[in-house]
Amino acid sequence: MRTYKLIFDGFSGLAVLLLSFYLRVSSEKMALYLFFVLLYLTLLICIETFSRYELLFKLGLLIMLILSFPLDLTYYCLLFPSMLVTLLKPDQTSFSWNSLVFPCALGILPLILERNDWFQLMYTFFLIGTVFIQFLLIKMTVLLAKKEQEAERLRIQTGKLRERLDQLEAQKMEDKYLIQLEERNALSHRIHDELGHSLSGGLIQLEAAKLVLQKDVQKAEELLTNAIQINQAGIESIKQTLKEMKPPQESLGITRLKQELKQFEMEYQIRSFFGARGVLEKISPAIWYCLQQNLTEGLTNILKHAKPSKVSVQLVVLNKFIRFEIQNDGKTPEQFTKSLGLVGMEERAAKLGGSVTFRAKNGFLVTTVIPIQ
Repeated sequence: MRTYKLIFDGFSGLAVLLLSFYLRVSSEKMALYLFFVLLYLTLLICIETFSRYELLFKLGLLIMLILSFPLDLTYYCLLFPSMLVTLLKPDQTSFSWNSLVFPCALGILPLILERNDWFQLMYTFFLIGTVFIQFLLIKMTVLLAKKEQEAERLRIQTGKLRERLDQLEAQKMEDKYLIQLEERNALSHRIHDELGHSLSGGLIQLEAAKLVLQKDVQKAEELLTNAIQINQAGIESIKQTLKEMKPPQESLGITRLKQELKQFEMEYQIRSFFGARGVLEKISPAIWYCLQQNLTEGLTNILKHAKPSKVSVQLVVLNKFIRFEIQNDGKTPEQFTKSLGLVGMEERAAKLGGSVTFRAKNGFLVTTVIPIQ
C-alpha cells in the first residue's frame, strides 16, 4: 500500500457520500456510513504507520466489512474492492496478472447482490479504479526493486574497481621500488667489479713500489707508473658509470615540466595540455631550469587572476632559438600590469639572452624566447 492508494480511497469515500446525497439516503445510514468510511481510512493510516500491528488492523477491516452487510450499508460496498485488496495483497516484489484475478472475482460479488442500476454503475467504476491502482502499485514496486538491485550492483562493481585500483597502485609502488633496488644492486656490482679491482690493483702496486724503492729505483718507478695507469683507468670507469647512470638532460627536463602540469591539473581540476617538438638535445641545463621556473610562475599567476578551464603549454626548438608558450582560456584583465613574478620571468630569460612577452587577448599568453648558444 502506498500513499496515493490512501488518497484514492479517501476520494472514493467522498464520492460515495455525494452519491448518497443524490439518492437521498436516510441521515441515520449516511452518518453510519460516514463513520465507517472514517474508521476505514484511519485503519489504513495505522497499517501504513504501525507495520508491526498490520495483521491486527487488517482484522479490524475484516470485522467492519462483515458488519456492513447486516447493517444494510449497501453503498459501503463501493469501498469493498479497495478494502479487499488491502486485506489480501501486501506489497509485492514481482508482478503477474494472476495476482489480480482473485480480488477481481471476489469484488464482483456486490454486483450480484445489489440490483440498483446506479449502485452497479458506481461500483463498476470503483472496481476498475481499484484494480488499476493496484496494478500501478505492483509495477512501481517492481521497478523500484530493480533500480535498487541495479544501484547495489553498481556499488559492488565500484568497490571492486576501487579495490583493484588500490592493488594496481600498490603493485606499481612495489615495482618501482624493485627497479630502484635492482639499479642499486647493478651499480654496486659494477663498482665492486671494476672500480674495486682497479683500486686494489693500484694499492698493491704502490705497496710493492714502497718495498723496492730503496733497493731498486727503476723497479719502483715501473710499479708507480702501473699504479698511476690503474688509477686513471679506475677514474675513467667511474666517469663512464656516472655518465651511463645519469638520465639524458632533455628527458629529465621534459619529465619535470609534465610533472608540474600534472600536479597542477590534479590539485585544481584544470585541464592541461603539453606539446614539444624539435631537437630537445639543444636545450642546455640552464635553459631547462629557466623554463621550469617560468612555468611555475605562470601557473601561479593563472590561478590568481585568470580562473581558466584549460591551460596549454608548447615547447618548440628551432635552429637558432627556443620558444616556450603558456596559454590559458581564462578572463583577461582590462588593464595589464606586470607583477613581481612576471618581472622575475623576464629577468631569468634576460640572463640567458632571451625575452618574455605577454599578450592579453582571448585568454592570456606568455611567450618565452631564448637563443641557442
